[in-house]
Amino acid sequence: MVYIVRVQLCETSDAVGYLHRENIVHGDIKASNLLINDDGHVLLCDFGLAKSTYSQTSTALKGAGTFRWQSPELWDNEPRTFASDGYAFSMTIVEVLTDLPPFSHLANETAIMLAVYQRDERPEKIPLECNGVSYETAWKVAEACWPKSPANRISMSEAFRLLRADPSLA
Repeated sequence: MVYIVRVQLCETSDAVGYLHRENIVHGDIKASNLLINDDGHVLLCDFGLAKSTYSQTSTALKGAGTFRWQSPELWDNEPRTFASDGYAFSMTIVEVLTDLPPFSHLANETAIMLAVYQRDERPEKIPLECNGVSYETAWKVAEACWPKSPANRISMSEAFRLLRADPSLA
């Protein structure tokens, strides 16, 4: 089970990275939009908010999506970007590792906005070991994908590279 979760995070970053290489922003990355096939591989779904980056017009989707996974700039009605997908991926890592939605200790959207946007809080680090296997690399990738400033977030290609390089996946 532990190995499968880590491989699935790696596959998810690869899938989102593929979309980005094709100039597509997914727009709603979260665990419930990841299907696992019979062989245990990830299938990314729910492309209802996906858009091509070639369509950077006034009709670009803004603000839609699942709040707990949204990057702070989307709350300012900024358009979805590769960086906002990266932030959502970081919250998905938290969700997968904790088996809880991001900021589950906060009751509502207002509390989340105050914590994230005004106080620049992020999920609290938890013990990241299960059956002697560490999730440290996955947590570091989450941290690298969640800075408040989109310019300071790593790309999904870099997230994939870091996850794939984790020696415990060898």
